[in-house]
Amino acid sequence: MTGVTWIGGEGDSCGSASDSSRNISATCDESGSLGWERRAGAGGVRRHHHKHNLKHRYEVLETLGKGTYGKVKKAVERSTGKTVAIKSIRKDRITDDLDRVHIQREIEIMSSLRHPNIICIYEVFESKDKIIIVMEYASRGELYDYVSSQIRIPEAEARKFFRQITSALHYCHKNNIVHRDLKLENILLDEDYSVKLADFGLSTHFKKSQMLQTYCGSPLYASPEIVNGLPYHGPEVDCWALGVLLYSLVYGNMPFDSRNYKHLTEQISAGKYRKPQQPSGLDFFHLRYCVSKMYKL
Repeated sequence: MTGVTWIGGEGDSCGSASDSSRNISATCDESGSLGWERRAGAGGVRRHHHKHNLKHRYEVLETLGKGTYGKVKKAVERSTGKTVAIKSIRKDRITDDLDRVHIQREIEIMSSLRHPNIICIYEVFESKDKIIIVMEYASRGELYDYVSSQIRIPEAEARKFFRQITSALHYCHKNNIVHRDLKLENILLDEDYSVKLADFGLSTHFKKSQMLQTYCGSPLYASPEIVNGLPYHGPEVDCWALGVLLYSLVYGNMPFDSRNYKHLTEQISAGKYRKPQQPSGLDFFHLRYCVSKMYKL
């Protein structure tokens, strides 16, 4: 079910080194700072120019995952006993201005969001060599792994997950933010199996009067606009990915799954999704309805 995230095209802030409408600069100052702390307008997120207090305040435990820029580790806040996730970004791995923009935007946007189904950033440390993001810990891991571990999740559970994902996405869109990389791998589960939307590295702000022209995300979740290189407003590409997510939650596989990119593009453009072997009358009806509505967005 997994897909590779790609970025292509030009014309909006994801595909350029700056976004003048949001005053996001990709340059470093003399201290090596990326400059995010001067503009990320987040209430309640503490920012520090160094990581001196990090080890004094947190007991860092095992590695949860590794990425392009560094690692994510589990940690415990010594004063409260609260478990958190600590994302460490090595500045020497930030190879170009576009990478800097993505990191800045992720910090800015995630710091501004407060929703029970979106991963919360608590504080950010920055030193000459690293950016450290302390965030909410989702102990059950990726929704992708949870769905993959079962032949089929119960329909009631699929409805719960879908309702929570939709609530998080609706909140983002109300705040003029489009995620652009919605997929099972970017949705986490907490101890109570509640959804936590994560990974806002490709997200951006949108305006109703402005079209976006960057084609980013995962091909298996991409909308017709994305695969055909057409301008889009923003929310419609998330809504398409939401429909793909619903299908994968209900059936445990992908609606569009060709390994050939040209054929995959044709499938998506025509809405020729894989018809389930033994669907229940109710869920198949709802999926057909969702696909028809997506084509009207």
